[in-house]
Parts: sequence; structure tokens; C-alpha cells
Amino acid sequence: MKEKAIVLWSGGKDCNLALHLAKEKGYEIIALVTFHSKNTEFRAHPREWMELQSKSLGITHLLIEINEPFAENYEIQLQKLKDQLGISAAVSGDISEVHGNSNWITERAEAVGLKAFLPLWQKNREEVMELLLQCNFEAMLTMVKKPWLTENFAGKRIDQKLLEKFRILGKENGLDLCGEQGEYHTMVLDGPGYRSPIKLENYNLTQLDEMIHLSELKLSLDESYSAPALEKHKTCAKCQKPFSCYTDNCWCAELPLIMPMENSTDCLCPTCLKAAIDEKLKESRQSSITKALKVR
Repeated sequence: MKEKAIVLWSGGKDCNLALHLAKEKGYEIIALVTFHSKNTEFRAHPREWMELQSKSLGITHLLIEINEPFAENYEIQLQKLKDQLGISAAVSGDISEVHGNSNWITERAEAVGLKAFLPLWQKNREEVMELLLQCNFEAMLTMVKKPWLTENFAGKRIDQKLLEKFRILGKENGLDLCGEQGEYHTMVLDGPGYRSPIKLENYNLTQLDEMIHLSELKLSLDESYSAPALEKHKTCAKCQKPFSCYTDNCWCAELPLIMPMENSTDCLCPTCLKAAIDEKLKESRQSSITKALKVR
């Protein structure tokens, strides 16, 4: 039986390559997971682009918000994914330490009993980029950062010609060939597993301090693909009974949307949620009656 895994997802070249290598290794990929903070603006990695990737790849994409304390909440969310989806591993496209820090996902995964699969970890930069091209990934620079790169590089596709320019800049200004220190970011348009390439029909460039990124994107897919719904196994926070919910067409979508929901995590079972909604509706009606009496 294949090991089930999630892939930590930004939509860029490294996570796409890691996804491909994980499949070759024999992992069954259950979901693409993007952890983000409340203030994440997705400039380099647009959400609509990631959603189209999910549809083309046929793998569900989950957006999960993480707030402080980040390490603790990251582990909480990984534990929930482990319990709900039955995964045993988390796949990451990390290549090396950033600013001398240890590998974040390895530490967080091990804390909850998950294996971290990092197929690109500590690989030679040249080897990573050559592998990307050998696998026929079509990756585009969606954000570039001065002083390493100018706005002329934004929107370019990674090919041998661009890599040669990167090698020259590496000698001149220290540009990392893979952009590991934030010199540039990418999104993938096509590659192994994509049933249809993503088309970027139009975009503008926006500068924010030293960064220039693609904005006002017009994206499309040739086919109307969709990602499968995931069944999440949960335990009711109130009655402790097990129940299931789904990433698409879930039973809770038929209920009034008046209850605060924790993003993509545990909630109440159908019975307890309906009871809680009824109570909220009663409180709302009573509040309205009280206000009306005061006005009179």
C-alpha cells in the first residue's frame, strides 16, 4: 500500500518538482497544502493560479491559516491533517537553509509523528535547475527583487538561456541560481501531471519597495477540470462523536452560515452544529424583540 502524503504548496518550481519526485518515489498525494498567515497577500504566488494548478493536476488544494505562535499552530494543523486524511508524510521542495535557519517542516513534522520527504534537500543548485528543465516544467518568474534582478526579468520563463544569465549575475552580485534567498519567485504553468497547461493571457507589473511582481493576472485553463473532494474524518468538539466532512459539497453548506468556523479544521457534528445554530437564532430573535420593546 502506498504511503499517503501532502505536499506543501506555493505553486512554484520547487514544490512542483518535489511533487513529481514524490510520485516517482511511490507516494500517494492526498492534497496540496498552503499554510499562510492572516496577512499573507499572495503577490508572488497568486491563489487563483494555485487553484488552477489544483484543477489541472487533479489534486485538492487546501488553504490553512496559521497564526502566532507559529510553530505550535503549525504542528496543530499538521496533526489535524494527519488524523483527518490518514497521511504519514509531508513533502516539501526545500533545498537548503534560509538565512542559516534549520529546516522548519522537518521539525514540525517530526513533532507530530510525520515523515518529512525533501527530495531536493542539499542538492546542488545546478542539478536542481537542470532536473527542472529535464522534466519539462514550464516555470515563470512572478516576482523579482532588486538589486539582484531588474523588472525586465519579471514574466520570463526559466530556460537554458535564462539560467546562463543567472550564472553570470551570480558571479556579479551573488544571485542564488535557485533564488533561495528570495531573489526571485516562480509559478508553474505546465509540467508532469498537468492535464492542461495554465495560460497566462495578460498581466501588469507592480513594484513594492525593492520587489517587482506580476499583478492583474488573466489566467485560464483549456478544460473544465476539477479537483476531487476530500473526506475529512473528525471528532465533534462537543459530543466527541466521530463524523465526516468534505472539501466540496459538504452537508454543512446547507445550514445557515451564522456560526464562526475555524479555517479548514475541526467543527461540530451535524447534530451539535444544528443545535448550536438553533440556539444562535433564538438569541438573535430575542435580541431583536428586546430592541423593539426599548424603541417603543
